[in-house]
Formats: sequence, structure tokens, C-alpha cells
Amino acid sequence: MTISPLAKMLDQLRSLTPGEYEEATRHCLLDTLGCILYGATLEEGERVLEGIASFGAGSIPLPGSSVRLTPDAAALAMGTLAHLRELDDVHVSIIHPGAVIVPAAWCAAYDLNLTLGELLDAIFVGYEAAARISRGINYLQHREQGWHGTATICPFGAALAVAHLQQLDRRSTLWALGIAGTRSGGTWAFAADGAMTKRLHPGMAARDGLQAAYLAKRGITGPEHILQAEDGGLYPLMSRDWDLTHLWADQVLPAVRDIEFKWYASCKSVHSPQEAATALYQQRMAAGLRGEVQSVKVQINSSAMHMAGRMYDPASITSAQLSIPYGIALALSGRDGSAANYTPELLADEGLYRLASLVTMEVSPVMDELRLKEQTSSANVEVFWQDGTTSREFVKAAKGTIEKPLTGAEILTKFYALAGSNLGEEGSHRLARLITQGERSLPVREIV
Repeated sequence: MTISPLAKMLDQLRSLTPGEYEEATRHCLLDTLGCILYGATLEEGERVLEGIASFGAGSIPLPGSSVRLTPDAAALAMGTLAHLRELDDVHVSIIHPGAVIVPAAWCAAYDLNLTLGELLDAIFVGYEAAARISRGINYLQHREQGWHGTATICPFGAALAVAHLQQLDRRSTLWALGIAGTRSGGTWAFAADGAMTKRLHPGMAARDGLQAAYLAKRGITGPEHILQAEDGGLYPLMSRDWDLTHLWADQVLPAVRDIEFKWYASCKSVHSPQEAATALYQQRMAAGLRGEVQSVKVQINSSAMHMAGRMYDPASITSAQLSIPYGIALALSGRDGSAANYTPELLADEGLYRLASLVTMEVSPVMDELRLKEQTSSANVEVFWQDGTTSREFVKAAKGTIEKPLTGAEILTKFYALAGSNLGEEGSHRLARLITQGERSLPVREIV
């Protein structure tokens, strides 16, 4: 075979300069750590840590916890905690890179006693690889066929990040990527019943990517042509129309600059409908009207319908976070869509459930075109009130998207809210300063 697409990608990545985008990379690290620290305070997080710790202790301390695990188990735990409330970052190619790449790189950097600067550079290249491979697979088709891109694609990014930290040569790095690719997997079946496997997927991807790089360092070989091999290549297995040239093509923006930091604690497909409903609720309140809702009609794109176009199960927080009707019910009852809106008590609220049941959804060709051409997950919401009036609101892109990005101050505000629940106000501010302003020479172990 000729030079592999992965090898061409590695050659192209050498032309990038991570230092030019260090502020963006620091924000990616900060946001993910905030999600991990918050996840460790949740009841589900405690169960996750208990389950993983039952296999044995290790040397890596879990941020915000007294638990210590082996590097791979720590990556599994951190990745899972980061995704427990759907607040971790997202790339337009339908992957959550932070919840996978940051835990893998963090654990390796701690294990190898490396510096903050080395960690940041590894995160940069990991994000870049994951985004390119996701674009190449045709992420919309990949998702439509039932795959969870965070689980299938991001192990490559984690493997490259850890290989970078280990200073593996080109051949060993390709082995690491190949090994990671053989562990690629994870389907959207969790949506049928709100199962917690969606939470585990980032952790498993982080673990598998880290293990792949550690094995490659010891000479364990991996398939260099894992993406396009005639027998077993991931692209032909997982997509109908893929394009390898995305792996080495020049990008308008590096992946760390093309990241969306979530403001709402739900699937991104919920954000625009929820924000539109919030605007309608606020308009109604400002006008002094208190009428009851008769029905709600929502127009969304095909991908959003696949991801979140369903009613929720009151017994499953995951189900609610993947439910546009739940997000709209929150908005029309004056709630903000934060993590505090996703609790067993609120899910059991009968009034909220009745409100959500009034929502109907349909796929709109206009929204599909916007998703395809402008990569926005837009929504049009119509609320029909009991008094006979109708309110309409269109949201092209919700807060936190590339079109409406969070400011640096808002990223910090989000971090303080998440990390403060674990570290307290002083601790969260101190950690934020270390991540955003710390010297590159600062050892990761000192941050911990």
C-alpha cells in the first residue's frame, strides 16, 4: 500500500504551531476540568468512581476526589465524569473532544511528570486529529447510521495526544493510532431508554486511546490503514460517503478555535429550540400575560430529530438531556437549562411532563439546509396559547455556538459555577489562574 492517510495527516500536523492558539487550548482544558470537578459531586459520579475503583487503586489522583487510580482507569473515570451533565465542549463535527482527549492527556502528563506546556501542546494535536478524522468520515452520515462519534472518533485524538507526550516516533505514533482505531465503537442505542452508556463512552475512548499509545511505545503494532482498509476499514464500515482528504487539507481554523463551549446542560440539538422557547416565555412575561400553553410545534433538522426528537423518561436524566420536549418545557416554565434543571425531583414533576407532552416536532428542509451548508443546528418554535394567540421564534444558533461564542469571562463564569461546587470559591479561582495564566514550565503534578 501507499503512504497511509494517517501518515499524511501526521506530516501535515507538523506544520501547525500550537503556541499560536495556546489561549484557546487553555480554555479547552479549563472547561473540561470544570465538568470533571462538577461530575465528581454528583450521585452518578460517586457510583462511577466506586465501580472503577473496585478494580484497584493506582497513583493518579482524580481531580476533586480522594480516589487514586491507574492511568487508564483514571482516564476512564475523568472522561465519564466530564460528560455526566452534557456540559463538556463540542466540535461542529458532532464529537465531544474535551471529555476524551483532556483526561487521556492529563493522566499521561501526570504519570510521566510533564509540564503544563507539554500538556497543552498534546491537547492541541489531539483535538486536531479527532476533528479531521470526524470530518473525513462524513460525520452527519456517520451519526445517521447510529454511531456515537465521541466514542468512535475521539480515541484517535486521545492516542495522538498521549503519543505526543511520550515523544513517540512517526512509526510508533501510527501504531498507536491504529490500535486506537481497532477499539473504535459506541452506538446511539442509549437514546432508546436513556441508558448511562452515553456517559461512559468518552471515558472508554480516553482509556482506549491512552492504552493504545502506551502499548505502541512498547512495540505493539497497529494497522496503519485502519481508516480505509478494504477489509475492516472504519470509514467504509461506518459511513456511506467518506473523504480522506479532510485528514491533511488546510483548515480555516484549528480545532481548538472551532470548539463550542456549552451554556446549557443538554444535547446541543436541544439548545436552539430551548432558547427560542425561552425568548417566547420572556416576551410573554414582559407583556404581563400568563396564559396556559395549548400546544407547541418545533421545526428542526434531521440530525437533531435523530439525537433529541423524543419524549423523555422521568426516571432517566440522560433521557431528559436528549429530549427537545423537556428542554422546551423547562424554558416555558421559566427555567434556564442549567445543570440544576436536571435532577430526579424535577424530572418527576407532573406539570413539567404535561407541558413537555404538548410539544410536537417535525423535520424542516430549511433547517436541514442550514445544518448542511452553515453547520448550524437551528430551530423554529411556535407556541399556541389557550387564549387563542400564537407566538413564534426562530433561533439560528444558540448561545455557546461558533456563531454566538461564549466570551472569556463567560467561560470563567461557567468554570467557577462548576468547579466551585467541588473546590469552593477560593479553590476554583486558584485553579482557574493556574490553567489560564500558569507558566508552561509548571509541572502538572503541582497543579493537582
